[in-house]
Amino acid sequence: MEFQKLVEILNELEKTSSGNAMREILAEFLVKVPVDDIAVVCYLILGQISSEYEAVVLGIADKSVLKSVAIAAGVELGKAQKIMQETGDVGLTAERVLQKKTQTLIPVGKLTLHELFDKLHKIAALTGTGSQEAKSNMLISLLQKASPSGAKYVARMALGTLRLGAGDMTLLDALSMAYTNDKKNKALLEHAYNICPDMGIIAETLAKKGLKGIEKIDIHVGRPIKMMLCQRVDELEEIEDKIPGKKAVEAKYDGERVQAHKDLKGKITLFSRRLENITLQFPDLVQELDTQVSAKEFIMEGEIIAIDKEGQHLPFQTLMQRRRKYDVKQYVKDIPIQVKLFDLLFWNGKSFLLLPYEQRMERLAKIVRKSKHVTLADKIVTEDVEELNEFFQQMLTEKYEGIIVKSLTGEYQAGTRGWNWIKWKKDYVQDLADTFDLVIVGAYHGQGRRSGTYGALLCAAYNEKEDVFETVCKLGTGLTDEVLAELPKKLSKYKVNQRPVRLKVKKEMEPEVWFEPKIVVEVLGAELTKSPFHTCGSGLALRFPRFLQFRENKKAEQATTSKEIEKMYGMK
Repeated sequence: MEFQKLVEILNELEKTSSGNAMREILAEFLVKVPVDDIAVVCYLILGQISSEYEAVVLGIADKSVLKSVAIAAGVELGKAQKIMQETGDVGLTAERVLQKKTQTLIPVGKLTLHELFDKLHKIAALTGTGSQEAKSNMLISLLQKASPSGAKYVARMALGTLRLGAGDMTLLDALSMAYTNDKKNKALLEHAYNICPDMGIIAETLAKKGLKGIEKIDIHVGRPIKMMLCQRVDELEEIEDKIPGKKAVEAKYDGERVQAHKDLKGKITLFSRRLENITLQFPDLVQELDTQVSAKEFIMEGEIIAIDKEGQHLPFQTLMQRRRKYDVKQYVKDIPIQVKLFDLLFWNGKSFLLLPYEQRMERLAKIVRKSKHVTLADKIVTEDVEELNEFFQQMLTEKYEGIIVKSLTGEYQAGTRGWNWIKWKKDYVQDLADTFDLVIVGAYHGQGRRSGTYGALLCAAYNEKEDVFETVCKLGTGLTDEVLAELPKKLSKYKVNQRPVRLKVKKEMEPEVWFEPKIVVEVLGAELTKSPFHTCGSGLALRFPRFLQFRENKKAEQATTSKEIEKMYGMK
């Protein structure tokens, strides 16, 4: 398949402001894509060249891409830089300068999807001396072979800034419409995607084997499973209604959630909540799991916390110093860690996803040999709300976040915010104070002391049912000088020229700068109130929001949901 056919659809999607229209355009296109090309097409539509967990990075700087564009077009770099200043987008710059290139600069032949895909992978694999020049030369050849409009998308893909607004759920909807003629079958695709978060595999399996093939998708050690999420309640007593009788009550730690995989070759891989491979950042944990867990292969989950020399829990900010590429050995010495294991998803060839929590934990307890650095989560089993509350208070005195209450009979619901797990944090019992994980979707330019940066951020909750983000507050308080200085650079990658397709916002709250919903922040709010200006739920706003921290370990779709906020408002 020629790349230009995909380019035409990308152009159409870029002009589309309706999520439903985007799904229909994609569905009509996908059904015409050759089966052998469908995986590549789906990756590229998402602006990727692999699944997210594989984290294939091209490693090309902005300046290098712009230089490649200038060379491909046969123009002076200064001219390309001037156009870049006007457009603010390397893709539009590539399109404009390449429209004027002479025919002598165009190599014979047309760019195919697989040539583009293969060369982008080769660019990502290049390392060492001379690799930047080699990367640039490959990119130049792709730009010269593409049409001007194709070059726009090649340049954006090189920088990871495609930003069409088509998310995972949008594409699953479109695949369901294209191959099953029924959008309702998206639920089956989503279930498979939660176990196998690789859009290429899902699309190719559906195209070649239909829904029967999708139903057979199962766990694969070394490929992360989307992590199960917690529900929340507004009154402690409500837990009994949701999980009656005996229940497990575990400590909720202020750390880094981890999913650890060990395959039959003995290789251990660690994945974060965002499904990022964090193995190299925690070599000490890899060694500990290898010696302390009795299993030929496993998939288990736990929470990594930083500890001092006496084994006492240290703050999350201390642990975050371990998230680094360099000086890892030194930080292993300076900041020791402990993992609190709390679930077993796979063991020695058998999936445990559908087993009751109680059985999963029984097996986990048998195969883990506790040490200073590897242990099980603190837990009690009770049906007494008073005993539950006492354990909660005890966890607070030990400086943990709170508790997670779990159904003893519940299965592991991958990627789902189900009622088998309920969180209860210290924030929930503060008078008129709750914390929310919200997504930055826009910004307003700063004035006075904040001139030159952003003065306030427009933040949104996630509507799971509609796969859209709904605004809930304008955030300006709590942004320190350090955070303000960091914001423009941190957000630049996600800056877009128009409202993201998956965002519901009213005219009164339209920001001066739009962002794709990617960055999550933790916000403390005093009160939820009805608002004619916000779109969250039935029109709710968070009053007196205060920025607490960036939640680097959360994806936008893992933010606080509109449904949760509606429920909290109804309980106040």
